[in-house]
Amino acid sequence: MNTESDKSQCPVSGDRPLFPDYDPLAPDNKQDPWPILAKARREQPVFWMPQLQMYCVTRYEDVRTIQKDSRTYSNVGANFMRVPLPEGLEIPPGCPFPSVGESVANADGKVHKRLRKLMQPTFSRPAVAPFAPQIEKIANDLIDDFIADGKADLVSQFANKMAMRTIAAVLGFAVEDSAKFRAWTDQFLLLMGTPDMGEDEARTLWSGLIDWYLYIQDMIQDRRKNPQNDLVSALMAPPEDESIAPLTDEEIAANIIAFIVAGTDTTAIYITQTVRLLHREGLWQSVVEDRSQLERIMEETLRHTGVVRGLNRVTTCDTELSGVKIPAGSTIYWMGASANRDEEHFEDPDRFDPDRKNVFEHVAFSAGPHFCMGAPLARLEAKIAFNAIFDRLPTLRIPEQEVEFQPNFITPTPKRLLVEWDL
Repeated sequence: MNTESDKSQCPVSGDRPLFPDYDPLAPDNKQDPWPILAKARREQPVFWMPQLQMYCVTRYEDVRTIQKDSRTYSNVGANFMRVPLPEGLEIPPGCPFPSVGESVANADGKVHKRLRKLMQPTFSRPAVAPFAPQIEKIANDLIDDFIADGKADLVSQFANKMAMRTIAAVLGFAVEDSAKFRAWTDQFLLLMGTPDMGEDEARTLWSGLIDWYLYIQDMIQDRRKNPQNDLVSALMAPPEDESIAPLTDEEIAANIIAFIVAGTDTTAIYITQTVRLLHREGLWQSVVEDRSQLERIMEETLRHTGVVRGLNRVTTCDTELSGVKIPAGSTIYWMGASANRDEEHFEDPDRFDPDRKNVFEHVAFSAGPHFCMGAPLARLEAKIAFNAIFDRLPTLRIPEQEVEFQPNFITPTPKRLLVEWDL
């Protein structure tokens, strides 16, 4: 718990307490932020980050409060491109940028309830289960491409491609276009999570996002005329409840974009980080031989290392968290990665322990009305990926190397992970 002496050590900016030790874009904090975040939870669990103009919230109970209370902590207007549109570029009509548009992740109240009711069946566990054979083929085809080499970059040759091709298959995009998803997702996350950027780079990234929107619009028009057995076509189906208005093309486009971003980068990180943890913790051979451990290992990876460091909300009224008064209209950065290491909720939180009693209580997929709709697909895809690796590359090992991460305060992504195995 905080003490008066703890708080007195932290400087303030006006009425806003600071915690200068933590900079989410600093190299050390991308790779290993846990010691500094533990100090923040003890000394200043809620603090103002002037470089990002938002409050950082680090404790489990505070994060759960934010996730469950979308009236006070709203998603509307919370997520947007922090790099402004360069002069001379124009946003096409209906394009969701520079906000995330009319996506379920960027809505609350009646709007969110309607979008969720229309979309939830499409992303449920029974709805995504039939895609398992396609996902298994994707995983094995990728391994076929490099298994004879005895080595690979797990990030670029497997995890990234696995995520991109799975999303393409589920949504109904051409497989040959799946490589574009990686570039588009990178552009989206860089514009949202890397505020300091040169004009030339910003122009290139923004141009790519506009092309992405036009590509998706073309696909939506095609599916209106030629429905397929895919999720995009499913989103166009008339709702069973005739009192609910069907999704508009703008809403479908915004949610497709959000789904690609949420499912491409995050799943690739999830696969890579789980493989790293299994080797670091000496569990690789054990889980290769006994897959009954896999489900709890996957959940503990989400808790221990996670995928998304944090996301934003905007306060709709004056509020208070851990003794810090936060005015209406403030941007909140709820840091799930820190909440999942909170010693007040998880015993010995820095220890990787798949057998811990509350392993499923992590907040990696959020909670409350905005619990991640893509969670069933993410878990299915990751489980299939791991089983394919265990079956085909049981002797996989990680040679000594330094793993570098992309600078992003939302999803710091490993740039590469070299692995090798016996031939």
